[in-house]
Amino acid sequence: MTYKLIAVDIDDTLLNRKKEITPATKDALMKAQQSGVRVVVASGRLPYGVRPYAEALEVFKYGGYYMGFNGGAIINCRGELIGKTYLDSRYIRPVYEALRPYNVTTMVHRGDVIFSDRKQNAYTHIESDVIGLPLNPVDDIADFVDWDLHKFLIAGEPDELKLLEKDLLGRFGNELDIYLSAPWFLEVMPKGINKGLGLGVICADMGISLSEVIAFGDSYNDIPMIQMAGKGVAMGNAEDALKKAADHITADCDDDGIAKALELFCKL
Repeated sequence: MTYKLIAVDIDDTLLNRKKEITPATKDALMKAQQSGVRVVVASGRLPYGVRPYAEALEVFKYGGYYMGFNGGAIINCRGELIGKTYLDSRYIRPVYEALRPYNVTTMVHRGDVIFSDRKQNAYTHIESDVIGLPLNPVDDIADFVDWDLHKFLIAGEPDELKLLEKDLLGRFGNELDIYLSAPWFLEVMPKGINKGLGLGVICADMGISLSEVIAFGDSYNDIPMIQMAGKGVAMGNAEDALKKAADHITADCDDDGIAKALELFCKL
């Protein structure tokens, strides 16, 4: 199969555990682009936190894309927003009220700014530290938000988030998408918005089939993308649920898993 698009998640996929793109991984992705294959960097992060990795891979030079908010915002190589989706505002208060009994930090994004409530736990500052943007605490998220919201990002202890996920799915599962993007992050998204459907938007823009995509991921929010792609590849360090959904399991993110899979399937 000749692949025309490579989709890569960021954390623990494109990046190793030191938060670096290894030389072998970058070299493989650059060779792919130089041979005419495009790249999309796909993440649950806000677009501000995705763009630097798209720039590091020079995807704009080669006609690529980047995807933030798990497909809620899709940007092409010309900086044009070709896909955007927001939460229906009527869910903001009910969802936030459902979070109050839990020891979790609730975060929302407006442009390149992250707002949170004032609850703190061991996972509160991960998003802020990784992206390099400060948290701006407010007293009541639901009262404060007066703009179109892409998602809720909820940080907390993994065991508590599993309970919260079950609770929210019971209340809103028919109307919203609710899933873990890391053991310590739970995301509340508009129904049907995920990296897989974002991939479909990009393929339509490119005029290619989803069967011509090879996608890489490691966590729960990557599962729709892995399932939609013609070849879904799980990193060796991926969650078991993603490995079960994948067509192939490659090496760990610390062991150049992307490069090894591209060598196998794209003959790079």
